[in-house]
Amino acid sequence: MWLIHQAADGNFTVQFRTCVKGKNRDEIETGRWMLNGDVETLQVRTVNGTTVSQNDDYRILWHDLGKQIYRFEGTGFVYTSRRVDANFTIPDCETVS
Repeated sequence: MWLIHQAADGNFTVQFRTCVKGKNRDEIETGRWMLNGDVETLQVRTVNGTTVSQNDDYRILWHDLGKQIYRFEGTGFVYTSRRVDANFTIPDCETVS
């Protein structure tokens, strides 16, 4: 599971949650995002507080106000994301496992 907050000023924070035997394993990435045509680039600058330098390109295939379909250019994997309320939190693994 993942939840990304992208601010209008170009900053982002994304939380990834993996469930292992019903327990949460979280990773937090921060950085900058930019849009050039139909390609969104995420410049990852920290992972769990450790400085990194990684650029990931995603080609936007389709979007509207509530949903976006995009492809990670590094692997070709296609994702579908949905807009959620600003107060939404990722559920605990105990709830979804």
